[in-house]
Amino acid sequence: MTGKMGWIRGVATVAIAAMTFTMVSPKVFASDHREAPTVDGIPEGDLTDVYVFTDPNDSTRCVLIMNVNPFSNSSEAASYAFSPDLLYQFKIDNTGDAKEDLVIQAVFDQAGQSQTASIYGPALPTTTGARNTLLSSAPTATGKFGTVFGTSGAVQAYFGLRDDPFVFDFAQFNRILNNTQDLFRQVGTFRGRPVRTDGTSGVDSFAGFNVTSLVVSVPKSMLRGSSSKINVWATVSSRVPTRQGAKTYQQFERQGQQAFATIFIPKGAARDAENFEIPEHDVANYSALIPDALTTVDNDGSGNTIAGRAAVLTSLGLTALPNGAPLLLPASFNNPSKDLLRIALLPDVLRFDLDLDPSNPAIGQFGLQNGRTLSFSSIDVPLQLLRQLSDVHFPSGIPGGGSLGSRVALDCSGFNPPTTTCTDRRVNVVLQGTQFIKPDSTIANYVTVGNDQPFLTTFPYVANPAPLPGEPGTIGYPPQQ
Repeated sequence: MTGKMGWIRGVATVAIAAMTFTMVSPKVFASDHREAPTVDGIPEGDLTDVYVFTDPNDSTRCVLIMNVNPFSNSSEAASYAFSPDLLYQFKIDNTGDAKEDLVIQAVFDQAGQSQTASIYGPALPTTTGARNTLLSSAPTATGKFGTVFGTSGAVQAYFGLRDDPFVFDFAQFNRILNNTQDLFRQVGTFRGRPVRTDGTSGVDSFAGFNVTSLVVSVPKSMLRGSSSKINVWATVSSRVPTRQGAKTYQQFERQGQQAFATIFIPKGAARDAENFEIPEHDVANYSALIPDALTTVDNDGSGNTIAGRAAVLTSLGLTALPNGAPLLLPASFNNPSKDLLRIALLPDVLRFDLDLDPSNPAIGQFGLQNGRTLSFSSIDVPLQLLRQLSDVHFPSGIPGGGSLGSRVALDCSGFNPPTTTCTDRRVNVVLQGTQFIKPDSTIANYVTVGNDQPFLTTFPYVANPAPLPGEPGTIGYPPQQ
């Protein structure tokens, strides 16, 4: 990079580093697929994703989904099921204190796909926190693997093999971090995938893989509390040996928002510790890991505002195709609070407004999104928000380059091109704001994303499992460009 354009291009590259925060090893950035040491050895207890949304066929009902068994190979489809030794739970906070007021529990009677599930709740939990007891009431629904069961007017459920709805160009992500590629899409001299004839350049690394899904549909009236807003997260717990055969379980895995742990929590023991923890402790435990948000006022006298960040990105052509995705937030987005990201991300739960129009993603209103639908672009949208909102300490003369003072910001103050650049390759991952998995003709609507198998229009909504290799519908990777 030389001259003024090189300087601007370099500054924008560093600016977008804000999106990545403390993102760690590329081997674990895959929503929550294989994200921590403990669950890496327990695939039946490894939560990949959690979804909460209004039933598209009945606005009075809420659908909750948890997926386990990441990277399930369709050639070995018959080997995947839930574990009879584990307790699977949806936890619902309807009073706003990040402590479960209701639980939906699922247990399974045997290993393998001949198993029967017993669904309990929604009901008041016997105990709250990381150690839980199976509800003593009768199951609200029971059924077999691969079938829809329960009562249409009350609790309905399904569990079985499904196509993984998570969409991410994980292979190119790794190439960028390993410095064999620079961007998701080639721009100028920067290495990246070329545009194909269908207007895409990305490859969904999860296409063709399955997960094991537990899907529960309940009337919203069963979940409602003091307001229309609820917090939802999922947990998996292992049986604790006790006297007299009490059915007590200890949590070892949890998930709320997609990719929270993999972005913000260092890998290894810290990731396990987060999985063992409970949401009511998240603000105290993890606030320091999240930087300040940009606001509509100048934080440091250098033009370090939401509008200033948008201007830098726009000046480089990174907010228009074919080189990048449009800005998700307008430059005039009003945010008076430097704690916006902490408020949106902590505690680590899915926030869901039972009364909000299902077509409204509610980005930034009271969380990262309103619940999470199957078609929600769960990678591009969060990165877009962080690209525009995270505070970064830049060199003098660049927005954010003023005195650091009491700001909590990413430190890029040593950036001095052309001799000194940011060596963290994660900057390049987020430069364009999209993976270009969708055709350019539809990329303007990146709040939603496609899937390798079509989602069902009726319950349980998750797409049918990927077919055996060679059968109709098989998903193959395009040749590496």
